[in-house]
Amino acid sequence: MVVVPRQHLIVSENHSTGEGLATIRGMVGGIAIAVILLLSPFFITLSLVAVAALLGNSLKDDADSRHEGSSLIETNY
Repeated sequence: MVVVPRQHLIVSENHSTGEGLATIRGMVGGIAIAVILLLSPFFITLSLVAVAALLGNSLKDDADSRHEGSSLIETNY
């Protein structure tokens, strides 16, 4: 028979045993960093989509004004 020793929670001298070490106040920074890291690809993608839409619209308007009256302008999408 194998005897497994009981493990005890190590508590700092500055904390009482009732509070514990992992409190919400101690984890706010880590939670904020995790949320930022999880949401950053989404916000980066949205901002690049907006830049692409603005650039595409302005370039299409520029091409339409430069080639106004051309018979090929109707084939542009």
